[in-house]
Amino acid sequence: MPRDRLRQIEAVTDNFFFWQGLRWIPLGAALFLTATAMLPGSPLPRAVRNWFWVPLFAVAYWLSMSVLGRFYASRFGRVRSDPSRHRLRTSIKWAVVYPAIVVAMVVDAKVAPPILLSAVAFGAAIEAYRQSTGGGRLHYIVASIALVGFAFLPMLGMLDPGKRAFAPLIAALGLIYVVGGLLDHRELVRVLGDREEARVSSV
Repeated sequence: MPRDRLRQIEAVTDNFFFWQGLRWIPLGAALFLTATAMLPGSPLPRAVRNWFWVPLFAVAYWLSMSVLGRFYASRFGRVRSDPSRHRLRTSIKWAVVYPAIVVAMVVDAKVAPPILLSAVAFGAAIEAYRQSTGGGRLHYIVASIALVGFAFLPMLGMLDPGKRAFAPLIAALGLIYVVGGLLDHRELVRVLGDREEARVSSV
């Protein structure tokens, strides 16, 4: 087997959970629906909107971790992960990436700058995610660039700045989850092979 092929398989199996793209689709759909409920023109009463996301994400989490987890285990087997190999990724995630997103959202909400810093932070986080989970998957590069472009929409007068931009941003993130998940699954099948592709439609 060519060395490049072996390195690619190692990158996928070493980050196996993060390549199981169908897991991200329920979470992406939940993000998209939550964002839709947050829009000013939503027909849902305010009391419903405030709690709408709770059962939505509970179902999404169950589908992602339980139903689709069993699906991937039966179809591709299980990979025993070694947490010690990813300590740096975990440390950077909690010490840098998540705090940067929180700070950016607070600044957007309080100051409402003409550039949506939250979109820039999420774009950087997606690229960091791609690189730290095996690389490849050029669709995440496209998503990161798109989010940076999204950040300039308030400056161009195409989007309200501040908190009012959060719902469209969350909807965009939900779309990235869904499309990225489908493409991740396709890459997983391409790299590891799959003799039961027809079963996808039954999940």
